[in-house]
Amino acid sequence: MNSEHNIRLTSAEIAQLWTGYMNNSMSKCVLKYFKENTQDEEIRTVLNLAISISDKMLQNITEIYVKENHPIPVAFSENEDVNVNAPALYSDTFFLNFVHNMARHGLTAYGAALSACARFDVLELFSSAVDLTRELFFKSLNISLEKGLYSRAASIPIPEKVEFIEKQGYLTGWFGERRPINSLEIMHFYENMERNAVGKALLLGFAQVAGLKEVQNYMVRGSNIANKVVEIMAHILAEENISKSPTYDSEVLKSTTPPFSDKLMMFQVSILSGMSLGYYGTAIGTVARRDLGAKFLRIFLEAVHFAEDGANIMIEHGWMEKPPASVDEIELAKTKRK
Repeated sequence: MNSEHNIRLTSAEIAQLWTGYMNNSMSKCVLKYFKENTQDEEIRTVLNLAISISDKMLQNITEIYVKENHPIPVAFSENEDVNVNAPALYSDTFFLNFVHNMARHGLTAYGAALSACARFDVLELFSSAVDLTRELFFKSLNISLEKGLYSRAASIPIPEKVEFIEKQGYLTGWFGERRPINSLEIMHFYENMERNAVGKALLLGFAQVAGLKEVQNYMVRGSNIANKVVEIMAHILAEENISKSPTYDSEVLKSTTPPFSDKLMMFQVSILSGMSLGYYGTAIGTVARRDLGAKFLRIFLEAVHFAEDGANIMIEHGWMEKPPASVDEIELAKTKRK
């Protein structure tokens, strides 16, 4: 297997390594600030585990980069992008919910990375990432359950028998009698509502501490979009007599001292925006009732515009690091002619 290390990295492997490095560089800064501000020792152990995972990922990816003579991304630094001594911007409850949600995202991202790679050392790296993130997921979940902070998705009755769809009316929803939403649809509505509730609180905090007015306005806009998504999802679930997700707005404290650089906060939001687009796209392809699919489509399109505007802000300020790309053969040929 060691001979496989000499095989060139594929574009998928390069993409996943670069994404993993950027995300973990950012996460390490955020988590260290959280750790300095938590008052709860159990939550501190969760944060310590999350930091150790980011450290290990950065170390392992760097080793592959050095072997391959791949430039190491600038990413984020503890000297420039985080002030761990800034007062707490969020409560301990938010810290725990944030880490648990990031563990959920990580399981999805690292699972996709693992399935996209073939070289043995890269496979080992992402296989280890899945294992470590699963440990973080279980640890954060157990502590959340023990503290009574975990919001369970709604329960529905167990079906008495297997049934098949017999009428096209199962797909409609615009006019006339609408069928109850099914378990897959409930899952997508509830999980996206939960994610946006956490995201709204994160963005409210970012808006309080952003340095540039442009960034502050962007964060306010994002929190308003997240709030609208929560309201849409909650309304649909309320029609089915399904309980709402808790709000995390009260977990944002009053500090206005910036713990993070505007660059880091914009990058964090860009990650969440990209993940949201993936979740909305999956929902669009899964929900069967047309009116529900249309709601996700409208949310998806607004999220696309929000993400693009965020990218433009990052480009304007020189904050967007360029992912590795293929060679532009035409430009290369022009250069040679000169």
